[in-house]
Amino acid sequence: MKKLALGFALLAACNGRPRAWEAPLPGEHVHTHGPAVLEIDLGAGAPEAQKGGFLQIPSRHTFDALVATLHQAALRKDLKGLYVSFGAAGLGWARAHEVGEALAKIQKQVPVVCHADAWDNGAYAAAVRGCTVIAMSPGGEVELTGPAATVPYAREFLVDHLKAQVDILQVGKFKGAAEPLTRDGPSEEYRASIEGTLGAIRAAYQKALAIRGVEGLVGTGPYAAQGATSHKLVDLLADKDGAREEAKKRAGVKAVDVVFGPTADARPKIGVTDVLKLIALPNAEASARPHVRLVRLHGEIVLAGESGLLGGQAGIVARKVVERAHALTADPNVKAVVLRIDSPGGSALGSDLAWIALKALRDKKPVIVSIGEMAASGGYYLACTATKIYAEPESIVGSVGVVGGKISIGGTLAQVGIHTAAFGDPRAAQLNSMTQPWDEATRAQLLATMQEIYGLFLQRIAEGRGRPQSSFETAVEGRVFGGEKAKELGLVDEIGGLSDALAAAKAAAGLPAEGAVVVDEASSFFEMLSGPGGGDEALASALAQALGPEPAALERWARAFLAASRGPGFGVVAMLPTPLVLR
Repeated sequence: MKKLALGFALLAACNGRPRAWEAPLPGEHVHTHGPAVLEIDLGAGAPEAQKGGFLQIPSRHTFDALVATLHQAALRKDLKGLYVSFGAAGLGWARAHEVGEALAKIQKQVPVVCHADAWDNGAYAAAVRGCTVIAMSPGGEVELTGPAATVPYAREFLVDHLKAQVDILQVGKFKGAAEPLTRDGPSEEYRASIEGTLGAIRAAYQKALAIRGVEGLVGTGPYAAQGATSHKLVDLLADKDGAREEAKKRAGVKAVDVVFGPTADARPKIGVTDVLKLIALPNAEASARPHVRLVRLHGEIVLAGESGLLGGQAGIVARKVVERAHALTADPNVKAVVLRIDSPGGSALGSDLAWIALKALRDKKPVIVSIGEMAASGGYYLACTATKIYAEPESIVGSVGVVGGKISIGGTLAQVGIHTAAFGDPRAAQLNSMTQPWDEATRAQLLATMQEIYGLFLQRIAEGRGRPQSSFETAVEGRVFGGEKAKELGLVDEIGGLSDALAAAKAAAGLPAEGAVVVDEASSFFEMLSGPGGGDEALASALAQALGPEPAALERWARAFLAASRGPGFGVVAMLPTPLVLR
């Protein structure tokens, strides 16, 4: 299956090459610079992991660094106020929840002024949880539309227009794997699963809006300046500079100390505990002392990966996860590990190899998982290795099932006079051909293989969670849930964010609350084009642009399919099966 081209053999790419940032050592004190308003600049966002660059230099502007900065801001003795500029940052629902909770803690001490040119749902959810003053540029708007998801369906284009033949197999009736390619709309099972998850996110959003007494307005937006002020959605209409002046006025000071974002000084100004120092190589002194190791697992899961000329693998590379797990297991100074997981899944084989190594790590020391926006399918496969799992109410959890398949374009080529002939073993020809569909015998054999892999998936969950398989019957077969429901079903243990997971890891390891945290840096984001096979991705990109209505999401999903063809044999995948665009 080396050339699935439009044969989309399900899988996804990601990386996991570790580098290290070091937390300051225990005993360091919060720096003071005189009374000031601290400024958090989210204009460039706060991604789960930083895109790799020249020599893999890490960034301080990732989400865990933001959480650490907010946590330590509350400890500054000279703190008089906080100003947060959200800009156009897209935080995502789960990350926004944790940011809002952190702001709420600071708000108990000092005024917190938050500004955005326009408030999207996620950023506004953070603001209502923890901002004393919500400001907006006069030309902006508050989205207030509630959560929604868009899934593109391409059956008509592929089958009716291109005359392609779709061969997609799945195990798990709620998985919906073939639907974007074989249907013009969702099945009732898939609709129920997705709407249940969106309902959980909506409930959490309404709970946040209730703080300002505007929960009844969900789904009635957007609101421009006049409507936003009359409905008490915003308190101040001003540009970024005007909002900063409001923060200084309320704090009664003139000094502003920028501590996070592109305009922050080269070194962090709030030093202690979880604030991460940017360095190119591990700090031997910090790593040589007992600490908690934070490992980011972000993006789709692949078995192996290659980096580009200047570095920068993409996603979760299973073989790299295995290497890191073995190293962390052997390191006597790593007393506990926190896995920050934000993944829709990917390679079933890669997920299982990583599971074995992570479970061995857990058998030696505490492993705490913090789920970001999602731990779906293979992402949850990794999560269930944990001693304890944390998720936000808005986190997407589950999608336990496996899928695999291809799209045969023999009919497409025939329309332009191109025909193919296969030689050698018939089964091998069908498996690897981009022009020949599978016959029934081949489909039956592949389905049997996938059912066995699904059975292993269930075994891994039961072993990881320490519960019988029968207790998960209502939680599997491709269903997805919000964090609260996932906790009710036993898929997660606690509702909480990254800071809660770090605190739990320190406690489990017997470390003090101010104990050090060392972050394994793994560059991320979807960099499929950096590896070999560029022609396949170009073909997928062209197809995605022709389809819609969400071409960017469909393109990423198509590339994930194509990545499966680079693995050994038939590419079976444990992955969220649709290009879900969540707003």
